[in-house]
Amino acid sequence: MPERRRQKSSTGVYHVIVKGIARENNFGQTREKLYFKKVIKKYLKKYEVKIYSYCIMSNHAHLMIQADLEVLSLFMARILAEYAFYYNYKHNRNGHVFQNRFKSECIETEAYFWNCLRYIHMNPVKAGMAARVSGYRFSSMPEFFSDKETIIDPEIIISVREKFGDKTCFEKFHGDRKYEVFQDTYDEMEQQRLEIAEKIAKEMYETAGLDYQTQIFEEKAYREAYINQLQQMLNVSQRKSKILYSKIRNQVKNN
Repeated sequence: MPERRRQKSSTGVYHVIVKGIARENNFGQTREKLYFKKVIKKYLKKYEVKIYSYCIMSNHAHLMIQADLEVLSLFMARILAEYAFYYNYKHNRNGHVFQNRFKSECIETEAYFWNCLRYIHMNPVKAGMAARVSGYRFSSMPEFFSDKETIIDPEIIISVREKFGDKTCFEKFHGDRKYEVFQDTYDEMEQQRLEIAEKIAKEMYETAGLDYQTQIFEEKAYREAYINQLQQMLNVSQRKSKILYSKIRNQVKNN
């Protein structure tokens, strides 16, 4: 099957995801995460690329990058090839390290930009790798209000400091989840949809002033309105919205 043509962002900003092949922990060790940052820094000096945020997990990494589309492809090809050589040599293995090409989604609006930045930084908290969003060492989150050297672009550091003022307000911003579903692994995207479906149910329960949250699933009018909201807000089919509905219903009933 031919690879799908990569979409071009009108803003030049992309959310990039790279994943280890067969879910292998290709960034499983501290020195591997540090080496990946080192490779990124090396090629930042050779290509016209700006990093706006990043997070390096154990088996995948997120980057928000501003670049021309062709430059982005060259940049990613170089850093992934060099890291793959390092990883294979280090572990005495051969073959692919990353799953297919990197994935990318276009960041077209300012609102989506900030929501995506928040999503990238929240990955370690959701995975149970950090108690607080600022407590994870291998993301850009702690670097916006630090004087340490970083691979993120100075312009975005200035923007964050002007927008949020201090580290406390910036961290508080990360706790406010929106309705977008961002590119990630299949399982993670499914988890995002479930979390948003749960949030929608809770908001419907509170807004309607219901006595019990189960009323959303037991009474026809609320049930139909909830499924309709799932379909519209998550941009999914009616079939998918009903699957999500069933999972949240079972979750609420079992609590």
